[in-house]
Amino acid sequence: MAKYDGPIVITGTGAVSPFGLGSDAVWSALLRGERQTTVVEQTEPYNQTVLASKVGALPFADLLGKRGLQYLRPCTQFLLGASTLAIQAAGLADGGVDPDGLGVTVGCNLGGLQSTVNYDYTAITEGPHYVSPMEAPNTLANAPASRLAMRLSARALNTTISSGQCAGLDALGYAAKAVREGRARQIVSGGVEELSPAVLWLYRNSKVLSNGEPADTGHPFDSESTGWLPGEGAAVVVLERHDDAVARGARPLAELAGWSSAFAPSQDTEKRSTVLARTARQALKAAGLSPEDVDVVVSGANGLQEQDQVEALALHTLFAHNTHVCVTAIKGTLGETYGASGLFQTLAAVYMLDSGLVPPTIEGAHHHTTARVDGLLTKVHAWPESKQGTTLLLAQDIFGSTSAVVLRGCQE
Repeated sequence: MAKYDGPIVITGTGAVSPFGLGSDAVWSALLRGERQTTVVEQTEPYNQTVLASKVGALPFADLLGKRGLQYLRPCTQFLLGASTLAIQAAGLADGGVDPDGLGVTVGCNLGGLQSTVNYDYTAITEGPHYVSPMEAPNTLANAPASRLAMRLSARALNTTISSGQCAGLDALGYAAKAVREGRARQIVSGGVEELSPAVLWLYRNSKVLSNGEPADTGHPFDSESTGWLPGEGAAVVVLERHDDAVARGARPLAELAGWSSAFAPSQDTEKRSTVLARTARQALKAAGLSPEDVDVVVSGANGLQEQDQVEALALHTLFAHNTHVCVTAIKGTLGETYGASGLFQTLAAVYMLDSGLVPPTIEGAHHHTTARVDGLLTKVHAWPESKQGTTLLLAQDIFGSTSAVVLRGCQE
């Protein structure tokens, strides 16, 4: 396929979240400013109690069929479910897609961790003959994407990106680049994570979870917030060439206009904020825009103060001359979904562009902020008066990765 110079657009979204099946369920929760939390009690060998935002029992068998479902990790079921809904929404469920032009990109870091722990423990304590060969594929981080590609017969590309909290935005940017380069005509791009006991143990020992009161957990830009509210689920979008979407009668929901990523090798807050701001400018430049053109920032802030302070400083630097920008941080509702977070931000941005509404950032009980963030929303807000339809999505990982994506509305 030849390179493509036109817009790369989103034509469908899907989600599996603590609020149920579908993107609409996520959007409704964001507008209400609500979140679903549960106390997870874990015994030996983990011995921990964690407040988390978990996906409940959902009818995956009705959506995906029963065949082989019992051998799939929850994260794979999440991704397959969200992808099925996204493909239906994009109008591609009739099977009229060329497999050689269809690709898959997924942001996922820890989907195989629990399977790896269980597999190794059984092999060591009971012997290699006691491990299940059906479980072996689930030990890999790319298991969800591989299962999805097989289900869709997608042969153009199949890539899993594991860049921490930036994985979702990086998977999306990588997908847009692949479409532009002619490697695929359509790509199902998603992010997924699950909260297994091993993952929660890893988060606890990485010192990102709260040791304080549950009410003080996971509130973005709040000085009383004491760490992440860990979350799980999957969010998926269908990316394709604008001309292809129009030709088959699909409605473009948003244009992916720019993406950039960089790494901050320092733990210093100011240096990290400088890198994050530079990444945002690079993404905007790729879209032919500047910070003054941004209407809404879909922040990656999550309630871990050292991360939120980095983003607060970056926002001050970026928008010193932009008085109309709004800032919303959806992780107050969804929690920190790690590799899936960038796709949940994307889903939220698509709905904002379509509805003309910007959801609030959930406030903590004390209503304090780590730093003054101009434009931070705590109530549902109408789209800014400029109506340019430009959103900036930001992400940063505790290890130094930074990413930014620019989405803008599609003209009718």
